[in-house]
Amino acid sequence: MSGNSQEEICQLRQFKSAVLPTEETPLLPRSSRLLMATRSRHLHSRDGRQSRPPEQGGDMIEEHAVSSTATALDSDAEHADRDDLTPAQRLSGDRLRRDLIFFFMNPMQKWRVRKQLPFKLALQVIKIVIVTAQLTMFAQLRMNHVAFMENTNTVLRHKFLPDWDSVRDVVVYPPAIGAYSAFTTKDLYDTIASVIYNYYNLDDSFVSYSYDTRKGHMESEITPIKDIPPLQMCINRIKSAEVVNNTYVFDTTVVQNCHLLNFTEKEVDDIKQNASGAVPLLLQHRNITFNALQLTDIGIKFNLRTIHFGHMAPDAKPECYRIAVRVNYDNSGHTGQVMISLSSEISYVEKCNGKLVVEATTSVENIIMGLIDIFVLLTCLSSLILCCRAVIRAQFLKQSCEEYFEDVMKAPLSLSDRLEFLNLWYVMIVINDCLIIIGTICKVSIEFRDFDNSLFTTTGLMLGCGTLLVYIGVLRYFGFFSQYNVLVLTLKKSLPNMLRFMTCAAVIYGGFLFAGWVIIGPYSLKFRTLSTASEALFSLLNGDDMFATFFTINDNNYTIKVFGTIYIYIFVSLFIYVVISLFIAIIMDAYEIIKDRYDHGYQDEKSPLRDFVKEVEMVSEYPPDYLVQLADCSTCWPFFRRLRERYTTTASYGHMVDEEPVTDNSVIT
Repeated sequence: MSGNSQEEICQLRQFKSAVLPTEETPLLPRSSRLLMATRSRHLHSRDGRQSRPPEQGGDMIEEHAVSSTATALDSDAEHADRDDLTPAQRLSGDRLRRDLIFFFMNPMQKWRVRKQLPFKLALQVIKIVIVTAQLTMFAQLRMNHVAFMENTNTVLRHKFLPDWDSVRDVVVYPPAIGAYSAFTTKDLYDTIASVIYNYYNLDDSFVSYSYDTRKGHMESEITPIKDIPPLQMCINRIKSAEVVNNTYVFDTTVVQNCHLLNFTEKEVDDIKQNASGAVPLLLQHRNITFNALQLTDIGIKFNLRTIHFGHMAPDAKPECYRIAVRVNYDNSGHTGQVMISLSSEISYVEKCNGKLVVEATTSVENIIMGLIDIFVLLTCLSSLILCCRAVIRAQFLKQSCEEYFEDVMKAPLSLSDRLEFLNLWYVMIVINDCLIIIGTICKVSIEFRDFDNSLFTTTGLMLGCGTLLVYIGVLRYFGFFSQYNVLVLTLKKSLPNMLRFMTCAAVIYGGFLFAGWVIIGPYSLKFRTLSTASEALFSLLNGDDMFATFFTINDNNYTIKVFGTIYIYIFVSLFIYVVISLFIAIIMDAYEIIKDRYDHGYQDEKSPLRDFVKEVEMVSEYPPDYLVQLADCSTCWPFFRRLRERYTTTASYGHMVDEEPVTDNSVIT
């Protein structure tokens, strides 16, 4: 016999004496024996590879022999450990193992073993269909609402702002023309005159605008000027600004004055004839004056009403809206450029100035939308209840498992084993159910003509995020088939390394972000604010719009131009050629590990909990007596304690050590 073989025999004898009890060495805890067995197998395999030359070709055979011997010793240790338990402990351990096996089964395995219908799987399949139909209908409603608001704003700008160009209606980047502004006093008074005159002359509009009054007028009638609601002009200014002996004296306290402006028919005609000359006199007559040094901003507010009839809508019913319009003149920068903008807020009004000749009836589309909403609510509530029930039961099972490991096996569960009982898929389903339920309630409110813009936004966020999580949650059921589980397993394997890598990359990205914002920001439109600078860098990171970023840096400052060019070169080279490549390499490394596991037969990672479960063979049926008895939970919350009273017995695992086997049939089902 060779020297190497004799050395291996000695090592195996030492390994056996360390794992199995003798007269001199007592029985060690099972967790310690498993750890020693794992280390011994690792040392044997490593020593065997290093001591044999490649030409002998006996490495695999001897490693297999060592592994088989270690496995046999593990089995002997487990049998010795089980013989050391009382009948009550063995019975409770067997029930706990079988219940853990059932807990780790997927829905199809549960169906084959206990003929238990996969209700949660069926609900998720149904939910993904009806939620998609609901979201499609809401998206169409939302698109129509946003299009109506945008078109209304466009019409109002063309009507009340003089010389408004259609080019400004299209969002172009970079902007083709500058901001709409007034640069002289005459320009400022001309825009104010345009607002006043067009407000008192709504009849020349192609769209049906009317004044926000309680008195209704027929479409053929002209509203008397005395019945037209007044305009409201609010002026914000600093308290005082004087020049004394070539010295400026400022009191920067902001003062706001609001005035109601009523004009006669003659005054409106004067504004039409001579805008820049009549408006200052009319305002001065009402004690309203402008001082360029003091003026901060001016706001002109008024309300209008309009009728919107969408023939493509489900009910095809005319709807009345109130439009709160504000024309703002911003001089806060005191640069000589007064920025002018028009904004509006549209709200639904139940009663219009008039009535429908033929009342609209409830359409089939409305009935279908109502039924889908009810079906979505019922499905999501059922899914929410079932998933919450599964999460709570898993926590009860975890506590029972912790008690058994601590009282019987004398080894507490590790953090990774405790996390096995928290099913994040169920948590995600609970979250998306809550989001969809809230979004559906908001959607029903909108369908009853509550056209609040913030409510539309809230509904869109809830339904959109909820639907996204519904689709992601379906990946859990694809994971039961090995051919479709690669994506989830790869992300799960690479996630810790990706988070660590992205933390380091985020530090470098933040340095480039603040440096670009501070240095290049004043000279480039893309770096003007911190958010736009981040968007520009992210676009560069993905290889988008590179030449435009170089070109938009103002070359008036040669130093900044050179610095900006070098800055972009370094950022692009570092993040595209290094950071992104390493990021992809991390994902590919995880993919190769998962692929290698599948090629050689996929196995779960080793853990004390998994080893405990594998000590019992899978059975074809699970009668109640085979499942675990839940112990008392005096430390649980009162709500959970009341739930658990249905499944608990009077004896806990700590009191079952010296008692007879429990025959109670209260079980986890």
